[in-house]
Amino acid sequence: MKGGRQTVGSLDVRLTRSAAALLVPLLLASVACGTTAPTQAVGPVLGLTLPPAWTPTAYIPPGFAEGWATFAGNGVELMLPTSYEGGDPTALAQELLDLLDESPATASIADAIQQNPAGYRLIAIDRSNDSIVAVTVRDVPVEVSMSEYAEAMGTAIVEQIPGVSVLDKGVVAFRQAEASWLLLEFVLDEDASWQLSYGVRQGNQVWNFNYAGAREDYPQLQPIFDQSLQTVQFLP
Repeated sequence: MKGGRQTVGSLDVRLTRSAAALLVPLLLASVACGTTAPTQAVGPVLGLTLPPAWTPTAYIPPGFAEGWATFAGNGVELMLPTSYEGGDPTALAQELLDLLDESPATASIADAIQQNPAGYRLIAIDRSNDSIVAVTVRDVPVEVSMSEYAEAMGTAIVEQIPGVSVLDKGVVAFRQAEASWLLLEFVLDEDASWQLSYGVRQGNQVWNFNYAGAREDYPQLQPIFDQSLQTVQFLP
């Protein structure tokens, strides 16, 4: 897969093969290795009901969710149910590689970590259902709005990663600012995964919080993903 570019305003989005794995955590190994995936789906699959429009969950004090565990990454921490494992990929490199290598669905991420250990700021996976959380960061000029960012990222992902479609996207209020969001679907053969990707601005950077799972598990996972975002804390 060759790198490409999508420009919106002053935002230049260029995805390399390894960046594709960073943006879509559940890409299978064949995509990460550059083999051909089916033509992307156009819109949601027939017969599948999309989840309701994203709305903020009831207020949760930042950094807290009762009964959950805190996962610390590089410059960020968040909370997830205790069934998840992971943390800072740099500090837990071999442990995470072993964990990710256990599933063909996440082996491509292990390859991406080996190629660029600093590419992820946090990774966590629930082995009971192969859902995964991956945090990345991108330099984005402050004059680029979050709606422009969502548009540019969605267009770049669809153009540059085979098998991916954008099911929905938008911007929501997040604390004292806005967060972009993308709902993505990746289809390969008979398997499909959905990913909810939030973009949260910190100065001239946008932190991407990517939550993904199998399409059939997504309706049960989305409330967990939404609540996890509310617990995000940025670290010095």
